[in-house]
Amino acid sequence: MELITRSGLTLGTFPALKAIAPGLDVFVTTRGGGTSLSPFDSLNLGGTSGDRPANIDRNRRLLLEALGIAPRALARAGQIHGTEIAVVTKGGRYPGIDGFATEKRGLALAISTADCHSVVIYSPPERALAAMHVGRRGAEGGIIGRAVGVLRERFRIDPRYAIAIVGPGICGRCYSVSREDALRFPKEVRRYDRGRWRLDLSAFIIRDLAAHGIRRRNVFSSRLCTACTPSLFFSHRRDGGVTGRNWTLAVIRPDSRAAERCV
Repeated sequence: MELITRSGLTLGTFPALKAIAPGLDVFVTTRGGGTSLSPFDSLNLGGTSGDRPANIDRNRRLLLEALGIAPRALARAGQIHGTEIAVVTKGGRYPGIDGFATEKRGLALAISTADCHSVVIYSPPERALAAMHVGRRGAEGGIIGRAVGVLRERFRIDPRYAIAIVGPGICGRCYSVSREDALRFPKEVRRYDRGRWRLDLSAFIIRDLAAHGIRRRNVFSSRLCTACTPSLFFSHRRDGGVTGRNWTLAVIRPDSRAAERCV
């Protein structure tokens, strides 16, 4: 992931998209450039974080203005750590779901995180897009398979020609879980270290994407840990639950044209 500055905001982008998916924009927000005060300083975008609503609204306006996205073209998920994927064609807040699928150009899909990962899947030939919130429960419940299934059934994608992006999230060194939770995951992504079970959720996500047909060479990970990087990201674990939220925004460009298939 590469950091850029847009209207005073520091945003994460994925340069590889320019070559293999020029019709797709993905932006990951960082915590600088907003109006919120500590412990939400400063570009907090989370409506349920405990921050002042006026600050959150202002931060969201700053972000959308910087990216040229109209508020009516923003789709936000309620995010309940589930596996439901909504097929959407317009903006708004969608309660009870953790991900979206669309082929609507110019519709920005927003995923809110503060240790869980955002995952974006895009198929250039069909210009079909999915974005989802993937925490431990959603990953275990199969949200990635659900999203791939929706893209295949509704938009007829072939996952071999799709790309995936894994946004920042808590890393395997920082993410301690109970023994019961750890043993629900493959041994390759869990370990017992210094008296604690630890889970590498990013590694599991990448394995699960491959299990559902997305080629490993077409998966791009930010490789950044929210808990390890307090200057850039909010972290629920690190900050004891009192913290802001980052967003990942994924949008099919209104002027996008069909792209070459990933190989």
